Amino acid sequence: MKTIGLIGLGNAGKPIAERLLKKGYSLKIYDLNPEPMNSLAQQGAISAAFAKEAVAEITLIVLPSSAEVRTAMDGAEGILAGMEPGFVLLDLSGTDPDCARELERELEEKKVRFLGATLHAAGAPAVTIPKGLLSIVVGGKKDALETCMGLLKDLAQRVICVSEPWVPKAMKIAVIMFAATNSIVSAEVCSWLGAQGIDPRLFHQLLKTTGSRESAGRVEDFLKRTKSYGGALSNSYKDIRQALEIAASRQLPLPLMGMVNEIQEIGRAHGLSRVNTPAAMGRLYEILTGVDLSQAVLEAERVFPEAREPEVIYLEELKH
Repeated sequence: MKTIGLIGLGNAGKPIAERLLKKGYSLKIYDLNPEPMNSLAQQGAISAAFAKEAVAEITLIVLPSSAEVRTAMDGAEGILAGMEPGFVLLDLSGTDPDCARELERELEEKKVRFLGATLHAAGAPAVTIPKGLLSIVVGGKKDALETCMGLLKDLAQRVICVSEPWVPKAMKIAVIMFAATNSIVSAEVCSWLGAQGIDPRLFHQLLKTTGSRESAGRVEDFLKRTKSYGGALSNSYKDIRQALEIAASRQLPLPLMGMVNEIQEIGRAHGLSRVNTPAAMGRLYEILTGVDLSQAVLEAERVFPEAREPEVIYLEELKH
């Protein structure tokens, strides 16, 4: 099996590395933090001294944002310096769409193939990635997709393919825009009900009983916030900021996202950055309204589906 390069061993990168090692891949790794590198080296990975040395025919980067990606790419010891014609760079980072477009242009000049991808899972990476309980949305040219398809199917249950590398980045931000807004709306509605002496859990039962399944699901996500394994407020904040920056560059007004950003700023000011987003909004609204939402929770554990055979979906085919 070919050697794979993996750069970025954080919350998602490290479990990806562990899964690939268990699948029998030979793995070259690099991260600024030596701790995960040492741990993975004990499992058989090959540690690199610089990002350039971790580059292989297929190289994955799993970094928090565009800023970290740009830093890792550039310089004499950066990723670009190690890339050769025909190699594939698969970016699973929190890269924004404009950065993905720039990377594609730079890599094309070196005749390197580029895939932009995002991870989607209803749970913490440490839980979902080792079991392959996630979807990967990936965009790029067909030959690069075919080269990486076996790898992608070893990582995820569902591989969703689109034509352009920047598209998965835009769609992931759009998902976060929905989720962040839902957390705020749910916190506000539950506070409004609680201030009148109505248990928000009763409201959830009403929504299920009346058949309002979509609304019931949104409220349920909020009520399960103490059992949520979702991303921290800091991650959601980053994505909303990216959405607003992209909108500003196109002179596109997004008044609702501006308000979401301001509310998240208040949450950050109250020290909630490391708390998962629904729980952060619940705590923030307790501070803002004085309504105790501590009992307005559902204690049921999140149920993860059983692993199944990987599925590949080409979204473009849905247009026909």
